[in-house]
Amino acid sequence: MSALDLLESRLASNQPITIDDLGGVDEILADADRLYAAPFLDILADMISAAPPTEGARLHNFLVDGFDAARDPQSFRDAIDQLIRSATLRAAMAQAVAAIFTRRIREHATEREALIAAYSFEGLFRLALEGDVSRHRPLLELAEVAPNAPGPFAQHVAKIGGAAFHAWGDDDLLTMLHRLLDNEEAEGEAAFELGLAHLARAFDGRDVVTVLAGLDTARLLFERACEADDDRSDARAYRLAIDLVLGFAANRSAADMQDTLADLVTAARDRATVLRTGCVTPWLAPRQDVDVEWFELARTVQRAANDLSRPSWINAATTMDRIFAVYDASCTIAHGDGLRFVLRPRVEASFLRERGLAAHLDDLLSDGQWPDVQRMIAQNLRTRLDEAYRAGAGPGKAGENEQYPLLARILPEGTSTEQIPSDMARSLEAGLASRVAHDRELANPVLQRVLASLRDQLSASSEYTGEVQQAFDAVLQQILIFCSDRQNAGRRDLGSRGAYLRAHDPSEADLQSDLRDFLKGNLVGAEVLSEVSGIATGRTDLYISLGGPSFVIELKKHEGAFSPDAANRYRAQAISYQAANVRIGFLGALELVDRLGPVPSIEECLWHSAYVPEGGSLARHLIVFRVPGRLKSPSALR
Repeated sequence: MSALDLLESRLASNQPITIDDLGGVDEILADADRLYAAPFLDILADMISAAPPTEGARLHNFLVDGFDAARDPQSFRDAIDQLIRSATLRAAMAQAVAAIFTRRIREHATEREALIAAYSFEGLFRLALEGDVSRHRPLLELAEVAPNAPGPFAQHVAKIGGAAFHAWGDDDLLTMLHRLLDNEEAEGEAAFELGLAHLARAFDGRDVVTVLAGLDTARLLFERACEADDDRSDARAYRLAIDLVLGFAANRSAADMQDTLADLVTAARDRATVLRTGCVTPWLAPRQDVDVEWFELARTVQRAANDLSRPSWINAATTMDRIFAVYDASCTIAHGDGLRFVLRPRVEASFLRERGLAAHLDDLLSDGQWPDVQRMIAQNLRTRLDEAYRAGAGPGKAGENEQYPLLARILPEGTSTEQIPSDMARSLEAGLASRVAHDRELANPVLQRVLASLRDQLSASSEYTGEVQQAFDAVLQQILIFCSDRQNAGRRDLGSRGAYLRAHDPSEADLQSDLRDFLKGNLVGAEVLSEVSGIATGRTDLYISLGGPSFVIELKKHEGAFSPDAANRYRAQAISYQAANVRIGFLGALELVDRLGPVPSIEECLWHSAYVPEGGSLARHLIVFRVPGRLKSPSALR
C-alpha cells in the first residue's frame, strides 16, 4: 500500500499516525504528489512535528512543498497552526514558508484561492508575532490590499490588520482599513477594527478633548459596523459601552442609563454565545480578555452613577471598590490613562459635594486591610480633594459648573453647583434649558420632532457643546424652516424667487441665492456669504459666521432621488471645509425628480451623517438636507 492509502486506512480506524505507519520517510517522499493533493496537510504537519529529530528533519522540505501545493483551505490553516506551535518546525521552515505565504497571498482568483490567501496572511502575521520573520513583511502585504479584494479575503485581512495595529501601531494599517470600508463584504469588519483602533487611541489621550473626540470617532465606526451587519453584537456592545461612559461623564443618572445597560448586557450575552460556538484563535485571545474588562467597566460605571448620587453608603468598602474601578480605569482596562480625564471629574465633584463620601474615604484609608493598589488610588483621590479644598474651587467644581452652565449663571457669586445635589442640579438645568428653548420653539410639532432628533444625533460630536452648539442650532433651525417652507409655499407666496422649484432644469445657483437671502433675513447678527474662497483650497457655497463659530453649507444640484447613499458621493467635499474649522457642517441638494406622486415628507428630507476621512482620527459631522424640485400642484399628482 502507498503512504496515502496507509494514511487513509489509519484515519478510517481512528488510529494515531507516525512516519513508520506510512511506510517510512522514503515511502512518504515517493508518494508526495498524491499526499499533497489530499486534504491532509495538517495531519502530516502534526506527524512531522512529533517525529524523532532525525526522521522529522528529513521531511522538513517535504512539508514546505506541501504548503506550496496545498489546495484544501481548512487543512492548510490547521497545518499553519501546527507550524506555529512547533518551535522546531518554525526554526527550520519559517523563512521558506514565509516566501510561500507571500506568493499565495496574491493569488485569490477563485473562492478557494481567496481562503488560502487569507490563511496565508494569517500565517505570515503569526510568524511575525513569534519573531521568526520581520514584521515589515506582513505590513508590506497589508499596505497593498485593494478595496476590491474578494470578500472572504478582505474580511480576514481586516481582522488581521486590526490585530496588527494593536501589536505594532502602524498608521498605514488604518489607511488600509479605511480602504476596505468601500468593500461591501468587508465593511463591517473594517469598521469594527477601525473602531477598536480609535478606542485604543482615545485611551491614550492626554486631555479630555482628545479622549472625547476619540470616543466619538470610535462610536461612529462601531455604529457603521452595526449598520453594515445586523449580527455584529460585538460592535453593538462596544457602542453601548461608550454610551455608558459618556453618560457617566455627562452626569446622567443611573436610571437614565438603565436601558443602555440592559442593551449592553444583551449584546454581550449574544457575543458570548457566538464565541462559544467556535474557537478563538490564540492571536485574538488577548483582545477577548479586553472585551470582557471593558464591558465590565461600563456596567460598573452605571452602578457608580447611582452610588455617587447618595450622601453616604451602607457598605462603604464594597461601594468604594466600584468607585475606584471607575476613578482609576487604567487599572481595569489594559490601555492608556485617557479615561481618567473623562471619568474622574464626576467622582471628584461628588466627593466634594457630599462630605459623607469623603468621610468614608478617610475611614477606609485608616483601615490597614486595603490592598496596596487600592490604597494608592484612594490616596490619589484624597490628594485631589485636598487640593480642591485649598483652592476653594477644584477640578470637580469647575467640571460641575461647566456641566450646568445655565444654573451656574444664575447662582449667587461664589456659589458652585457642586453644593447642590446632582439630581436637583440636573433637573434645574433641564428646566432652564427648556425655558430658553421655549423662546425660539417651533410652532409645528413635526418640525419640533425633527429638530430634536437631529440635535440628539449631533450630540455624538465632541464639538457640539456650548457656544458651538448654540450657534449651530440657530442655523439648523432656519435650515429646517427653509426646507419646510419651500415645500409648502405657493407661487404667489414666493414670486419669482421660487420659480426654480418648478423649473425643469434649474441651476444650483438658484438654490444658493434663495437660501442665502433666507438666512440673511432670519439670522440676525450673522454674516452670510457666498462663494468664499480660501477655505480648504476651494470656494464655499455658503459661509455663515455668528461672531465666533463659523459653518459651511455645501450645495449640489442632484438629478434623481437624493438618498443617504446618493449623498455619500458628495460627503468628502462637504467635510473638507471642516479641516481647519468646527467639525460640523451642512450638505444640501436641489433634488430633481419627475414624480407622479407627492414629494418626501419633511422628516425624510433631513438627516445626520458622520464620517471619519481616510487617514484621520476625528469624526466630522454633517446635517444633510434636500429641497425637492420640479414641484407640481396637488391636483396634478396621481
